[in-house]
Amino acid sequence: MSAEMKNQIKGRPEITTATETSDGAVSLAWKETVGVQKYIVEKFDRETQRFFRYAALDAETRTFLDTDVEPGTIYRYRIAAKRKNPDGEVLVRRGSIVSVALTSKDSVRLLKAEHPAFGVAKLAWEGAENVDGYRINRRNATISKPLPLAYVDSKSTTFVDRSCVSGQIYFYSVQSFRQSDAEDDPVFSQNGNELMIVNLDVPEILAKKKRGSTVEFQLRITAGADGYVLLRSDSEDGPFIEVARTKKITDLKLTDKGGRSHGGSYYAVACVNQFDGEEYLGPKSKVLHI
Repeated sequence: MSAEMKNQIKGRPEITTATETSDGAVSLAWKETVGVQKYIVEKFDRETQRFFRYAALDAETRTFLDTDVEPGTIYRYRIAAKRKNPDGEVLVRRGSIVSVALTSKDSVRLLKAEHPAFGVAKLAWEGAENVDGYRINRRNATISKPLPLAYVDSKSTTFVDRSCVSGQIYFYSVQSFRQSDAEDDPVFSQNGNELMIVNLDVPEILAKKKRGSTVEFQLRITAGADGYVLLRSDSEDGPFIEVARTKKITDLKLTDKGGRSHGGSYYAVACVNQFDGEEYLGPKSKVLHI
């Protein structure tokens, strides 16, 4: 005989659904037990550390909606079944305990997402009060759901991600969480705003060649790039304008066919990526004067 069948015969209600509804209530549902006369919903009181009788329902009812709840809180429930034996003895059998964590209405505002070095993203966010820590989430451009990346303590308001992959576009967000006790999962805030990082390497110029007014650059292939852009300026500090580009990662030659100033021009190369109709340039290479 299965454990489920034994619990039904013994009158121990098995909760099958314990979830947060779209409007922030708790929805409970349980399986029918044999010979029950009344179901009793019991709710845990954290102050007394005991379960108390919360609602009594008839034998035909096997669902309950608890609206007396607060966001960002964990609630524990169990269902008891009351019945009489043939000799008139009243029995109360209790099922197992379930926990429901309600999403907090709070959110964490991500203030900054920087790309200080290749393969690195640096984040900063606005700290929150009365939290036990933060969860950093990350997704790349091909997926819509953020995935947990790391956890930090409540004093942290910055995080450095050193696991960025070349050529990837990343979206970061941060959630706060509270841990009521060791027996329950954390309660997370809503997912806050997302900030984007484009992880493009600095392209390497292998050779340069000048023939009259024409300047040619030969590049080393750069992982993750969609192509390369040649930038030119009349001064080392810019501003730089685009004078040539390639359309594939394997096109490694860039040529400026004219327009250089009499005192020579300053050149730099950057990787380029396309995403969702937008174009993103990586950091410029070392500036060359020719």
